[in-house]
Amino acid sequence: MGYLLSDGSTGVYFNDSTKIIMDKNGENFEYIEKKQGDRADVNTPYKLSNYPPERELQKKVTLLQHFRNYLYADSKAELSKDTPAESAYCYGKKWMKTKHAIMFRLSNKIVQVNFTDKTEIILSSEQKLVTYVNLKGERSEHPLASAL
Repeated sequence: MGYLLSDGSTGVYFNDSTKIIMDKNGENFEYIEKKQGDRADVNTPYKLSNYPPERELQKKVTLLQHFRNYLYADSKAELSKDTPAESAYCYGKKWMKTKHAIMFRLSNKIVQVNFTDKTEIILSSEQKLVTYVNLKGERSEHPLASAL
């Protein structure tokens, strides 16, 4: 599954549960995997111009670039090179699709639910906010306590 985050970074969640995330500049990426026996993800940073020639990683980087090109074209977003890349990447940790929605849990603990009718709910436990995006794309933020 490929995705474009609001900060301009592009990621892919692979069937083998590995993940890859590229900065908005398209110059740096991190490969994320769980090593045998480790509880936490292991993030390995690379430059697009210099990464190991392993066949599996090359295939995943090729898919990442394909998704990036497609998602930027589809979203009509601009590929901006003027902002420095972030040092810590946010990436999709888990996702689930149902008949009515697709849900994402990001590495920064934000949960986003995109409904099939094009509305969205974004839950931020750290900021204690609920963001609702209506059919017109209008955003409204509400304190988590009042939304409950």
